[in-house]
Amino acid sequence: MTRIYDYLNSKGIDVYFIGQHQGECDNPYVVLKDDGTVGQNDSNKIGAQTVDIIFFIPQNQFTKSISYKKQVKGYLKELNFIRYTGVESGAVTDDEKKAITFSVMYEILKKLEG
Repeated sequence: MTRIYDYLNSKGIDVYFIGQHQGECDNPYVVLKDDGTVGQNDSNKIGAQTVDIIFFIPQNQFTKSISYKKQVKGYLKELNFIRYTGVESGAVTDDEKKAITFSVMYEILKKLEG
């Protein structure tokens, strides 16, 4: 996940790991959340880590949400080690952050250890 963080950061995206962002949402940003790892095809050798990319858009800037999501997804297409899962949540409001939030799921294929 740190590679995703570093890459998005290098592209000028305001990016955080879960629990890092403090305060209200003044500008669009994304949060990276590890959603766990599962084995592929009943394997204990190779699996996929699911990464939830959570978007936060100021509540008064809803029209920016579509273009911001498209921009971030475009950047993520450039990374060859992750796979778009097609799972995207609908938008909901986060009253504490004063934001509109939604998420897009990706997978990182990886060797399992254990």
